[in-house]
Amino acid sequence: MKQVFTRRSATMLLFLAVAFPESLLGQQTSDRLTLYFSEVRAGKNPAIPNEVLKADHAKAVLTALATYQSDTLASVRLKVYTIEHRLGHESKQGAVRQVAVDKLVQGARDKDSGNAGLALDYLTTFGKDDFTAASKDSLRNILRTNPAHIDQVFKLIGFLELADVKETIRPYTLAGNPQAVRWAALVSLARMNDLPAINEVMRRVRKLPVNDDVIYKIFPDLVYTRHTEAIRYMVEVLYSDEKNCLSADAEREEPIPCAYRIMEQLAPIIDGYPLPLDESGDIKTNDYQAALKKVREWFSKHRNYTVLRDRF
Repeated sequence: MKQVFTRRSATMLLFLAVAFPESLLGQQTSDRLTLYFSEVRAGKNPAIPNEVLKADHAKAVLTALATYQSDTLASVRLKVYTIEHRLGHESKQGAVRQVAVDKLVQGARDKDSGNAGLALDYLTTFGKDDFTAASKDSLRNILRTNPAHIDQVFKLIGFLELADVKETIRPYTLAGNPQAVRWAALVSLARMNDLPAINEVMRRVRKLPVNDDVIYKIFPDLVYTRHTEAIRYMVEVLYSDEKNCLSADAEREEPIPCAYRIMEQLAPIIDGYPLPLDESGDIKTNDYQAALKKVREWFSKHRNYTVLRDRF
């Protein structure tokens, strides 16, 4: 009898999880979620309740959010994407992260352009393993609809290395498309090791002067490509002592070598990087001159360094 009861109980719990996900949230969490979205609908901007963000509630909350994700108010859907991102990004469980990613990919179809863009931005914070085959297929389908944020879709597809859609992207690199779209298509293809694309990217980049504008606007895309030639060029510039950039202190701007910025940009993507990183991937140092010297010496000794490709 005890075994039969246990099986029936398990079956009932499974039924409740599918049919009534809020039943597994706990009454307090469910009430907090309801109250939170009631305030959002009223035009307020409440903080997300801590109860809703608890790790042990993540799966149930993600399921319960489906109702709110189909809400007619864009402001409600926007908050849904934020909660999904928080739950997924902070979870140590792969299954939870995958559910969050699947839901955010759905959000990339949001009829509100701002919401769709936010969902796409959130997706860039996840790793490759967090994208299921279904979520990848959804991104392929979104690409075919020529979405408002097609440049962001290009980059996600490049990051995931969905090489089967390379020829769908390639026409967007041609004249007649907006410059930002052409560039995003090129770097996306470069991320997928497309030789004509990386050649065109580097042809353009090498013609530009190295200064703050290029370091902040162009070099992050070189990092994104993870391509050997692009990273090698960044390391080449890392050795320059020309003071073509400005210090970050707005009240006391001084010319400094752009190498300091490049040192920071390379840190999260090089395996075994010689400087410690904080949780956000930024370097931790109080002596930038010594840090730059250490990085230069490291690259001189490790010419066959490995570029990490598991993150966006």
